[in-house]
Amino acid sequence: MTPETTRTKISTLAVLFLAGVFTLGLAACGGGNSGTATVTSIAISPTAATVDFNTPIDITAQVNLSNNTDTTNTTVTFQVNGIGGGNASIGTIVNSPDDSQVGIYTAPHVVPPENNGQVMITATAPQVPSNSTDTNIVTSNTAIITVGAGLGLTITPTSASVGAGGTFQFSALLNNVADPNATWSVSSTATCDNCIGSINRTTGLYTAPPSPPPGATVTVMAQDATVTPTQMATATVTIAFSDQSLNGPFAFYYSGDDQSGFMAAAGSFFSDGQGHIQSGIEDVDSFSNGGRVQFQISGTYSVGTDGRTLLKLNQGLPGAATWQFALTSNQHALMIRFDRSITGSGTIDQQNLDDISSLPSITGPYVFSVFGADLSFSPMGIAGKFSTNGSAVQTANAVVDLNDNGVVKQADPLVSGAYSLDSTEPDTGRGTITLTSSMTGQHQYAFYIVDATHLYLVEVDNNDYLAGNMYSGSATSGNLAAANYVFTAGGNSATGAYASGGVFVSAGNSNGSGGTISGGAFDSNNAGTVTPDTTLGSCAFTADSTGRIVLGLNLASGTCPSSSSIQFALYQTAQAASTTVEPAAVMLELDSTAVASGSAYLQNSATEFTTGSFALNLAGQGIFHNQPSSVQQDVEGQVTLNVAAISSGNLDINDFNAGIQTDPISTTDSSVAAPAPNGRGTAVLVATNPDVSYNLVYYVIDDNTALLFDSDTNRVLIGTIARQF
Repeated sequence: MTPETTRTKISTLAVLFLAGVFTLGLAACGGGNSGTATVTSIAISPTAATVDFNTPIDITAQVNLSNNTDTTNTTVTFQVNGIGGGNASIGTIVNSPDDSQVGIYTAPHVVPPENNGQVMITATAPQVPSNSTDTNIVTSNTAIITVGAGLGLTITPTSASVGAGGTFQFSALLNNVADPNATWSVSSTATCDNCIGSINRTTGLYTAPPSPPPGATVTVMAQDATVTPTQMATATVTIAFSDQSLNGPFAFYYSGDDQSGFMAAAGSFFSDGQGHIQSGIEDVDSFSNGGRVQFQISGTYSVGTDGRTLLKLNQGLPGAATWQFALTSNQHALMIRFDRSITGSGTIDQQNLDDISSLPSITGPYVFSVFGADLSFSPMGIAGKFSTNGSAVQTANAVVDLNDNGVVKQADPLVSGAYSLDSTEPDTGRGTITLTSSMTGQHQYAFYIVDATHLYLVEVDNNDYLAGNMYSGSATSGNLAAANYVFTAGGNSATGAYASGGVFVSAGNSNGSGGTISGGAFDSNNAGTVTPDTTLGSCAFTADSTGRIVLGLNLASGTCPSSSSIQFALYQTAQAASTTVEPAAVMLELDSTAVASGSAYLQNSATEFTTGSFALNLAGQGIFHNQPSSVQQDVEGQVTLNVAAISSGNLDINDFNAGIQTDPISTTDSSVAAPAPNGRGTAVLVATNPDVSYNLVYYVIDDNTALLFDSDTNRVLIGTIARQF
């Protein structure tokens, strides 16, 4: 009955008595009406959700009573990880002012320290809601809330492409708000010195290196240690070549042919990193000019993202010159001359500022090799060794070899020599050196210093037409260490252009005067007659007290030397026992097969290249007087290798009659075969517009560099391929 009915039908005393009995009855049996029903269960929803940092979400509780027909507005208490109301590190939850059975959970500003960012929310209520002191608590199911998925500390943007030497501003956000507490760093998996760039530790301004590092990418990281736990985020930067990759003083050398015959140039220039050659000087020695001519040079250049660069020089008479080259780094490039009716191939190297203005830096033993033509326009080469004391050439134990159109003169003592810097061209690295022997006569060369270990040479006395390189020499006396050596050489035979290349194996010196070449492989191209992969037989080599080595390569299994053997004078550089990619020796052919010069390199690895971007050049061989139709083409370019496949690339070709720029390489028709155990391998490069193919042999120097030999019958080329990144 209702309270109103009770009050009208019974007395006040009866009411009190019955009320007491009724209350005791409810307590004993747990039943009754809505005012005294007990809580049987609580269900909260959603049971799982993801919420951003500092963001609220509603959690709704459904309270179920023992009297299923009744509804209730029973107030519940919400917990986060068992903590009533939660806290700042795991998030807080409060009852909604509009509905006591709704909890408003607000996520923390960082990832909670436990359970990978997940928190557990539950709701509780007394079993008897009307009894505020009831210790029997009913607990709901658990809702799993994941906090901050995809947020926390982030970097914007997460990736960027930056030109070499350029800058890029990164920003750090903590929960989508700029984070002034972030500190910045940059790293890379590449092993290299000062090649990944730098980043301002507090502002996030990244400065790219002057050329791409190995792999061409670096990782930028932001870190905030003011929050718990410490927050970190990363971004990836891809670096491409840019005009700033050619910045500073550079020396260069190239040789080739014009319409009259042989021509060569050496010089130096200063580039501003902004596309301008601000100043420079070069010496050109050619048949057309009747000898040496000197020019002041300036010009403009544009570096592509793949390192391929077009440079235009305004050098006065006989007109402007165009170069096309591929940077391997900001310090080295493989170049070709790119003008109609003039070809040439060579290298460009950044100069060492400490060495180009100091004559005493040019001290110690040096070896040299020059090649070109004599005054009769016949092919000619000279190689030798001498020492300097910082002011003068020392003739003791100095020696030279000569091959002049097949007339070979060996081991001639140097009788005099002198060298000096050019005081009229300060800070260019230019100087002159004069070397005289009874067999060669006097030759004066302009030199351009790359550094104290490497100088470019070009003849300036009009006695002959010669150009080449000079390197720091080995201090040992003909100690050709046991190892594999790869080489290429080029010049002329009696029938035309000539090139050779291969791998020879030194068994080491058996005594102080020589040793044995125990094997290897040899390729030759004699005016289009290609003889590939000849197995080298055993052959002795000799060495004398000057360090001069006479090296025999046995092309047959019989006695060496013989009519089937090839012989070189070999002069070792200071890199003879080094792992750096510099020539271990300069070489001059001494037999009747050809007038040829070249370089040998210590083989540090014989494995195939891995994925990466590579620069290459192929230099036409041969000295031809007034025979433009015989002049060989020159090639330069960039290829991206993926082990046996070529995934992209372009070639720039000067075939004397025309220059072909940006000829795309076919990714389907080009290929690279794995090398043999001695490091000799083959490759095919097919360009598509216009169509042209190159069947190449390569000789691995190390994981990043190889020499190239073109085995096609319609051209005679040798060159280099070197990793860019």
